[in-house]
Amino acid sequence: MRKVLFPWPTGELAEVTEDAKTDLEALRKVAEVDISQISTEKEWFERSRDVYAISSPRIPFSRYRDFLNEAKELKMIQTASIGYNHIDIAACTEKGVVVCNVGEVMAESVAQHTWALILDVSKNISRSDRVMRAGGWEIERRFAIELYGKTLGLVGIGDIGGRVALKGKTAFGMSILAYDPYVLPARAQLYGAQLADLETVLRESDVISVHTPLTPETQHMIGSKQFNLMKPTAIFVNTSRGPVVDEAALAEALENKKIFGAGIDVFEQEPVSPTSPLRKMENVVITPHTSSSTKEAFRNTYKGAINNILRFIEGKRPNWAVNREVLTAKR
Repeated sequence: MRKVLFPWPTGELAEVTEDAKTDLEALRKVAEVDISQISTEKEWFERSRDVYAISSPRIPFSRYRDFLNEAKELKMIQTASIGYNHIDIAACTEKGVVVCNVGEVMAESVAQHTWALILDVSKNISRSDRVMRAGGWEIERRFAIELYGKTLGLVGIGDIGGRVALKGKTAFGMSILAYDPYVLPARAQLYGAQLADLETVLRESDVISVHTPLTPETQHMIGSKQFNLMKPTAIFVNTSRGPVVDEAALAEALENKKIFGAGIDVFEQEPVSPTSPLRKMENVVITPHTSSSTKEAFRNTYKGAINNILRFIEGKRPNWAVNREVLTAKR
């Protein structure tokens, strides 16, 4: 039987993912599955030598090729997340290892969190709460922003961005603009969105929400130049990956009131430094990378990851492949 290494979560997350154990038993009928915890890089190397599929190895990029050379039987890396920026995709592709994330199962959770941030910022909810808890009543810049009939701009309109678009269109009657060079106009239209170049999206939108993966092309794609294009009444939200946004440029835009406010769930450095200027600003709502942290999302993520490994072992085409070109080669 082929071997699978899938370290199982502990603590609170183990309780949330208990339902996925049924799927794990189905995988064990066709593979030898090791779910014990791994705590060191050395353990990852030692225990991956003869595995066929593995879940999210925590290996530094500088050691990834060495790791793949050691894991001679490895054909699949399956994440238990949407993000895959912790995996050296180029090295995996060279070695013929397919990398899969878990696509749409977290999409609804992240989309709801995105809208929670938009509404919080637009209606000054957190700012008002802090003032009230401190014994006050009035807040500075008290007038909020209505969203109905405004323009929602999306940077990326995949599963998450599409859900954000539909909520904006149906709940708030918003017009939707989207920048996504990998999406055809017909797909954008399914979400009621019109594709446009990035500059147009930033200039014309009242709310700008980022939903793009972190790649060399998207790192710092939102910086000073882009913030200068936005309306002074714009709300900016990022629930994708921290390094997509130049955090210093964001802080400068907020400090100088170049935009109305921001809602941020992801950061260039995580955990965020205690000295980060974002911690002290009143016109930003920050959350600790929790947009996907619902019981439903985590349960479905683990179920999706396990079943995708099962598909691959059974010779079926896996879902959510990041480096699809690997699938054209023989296993």
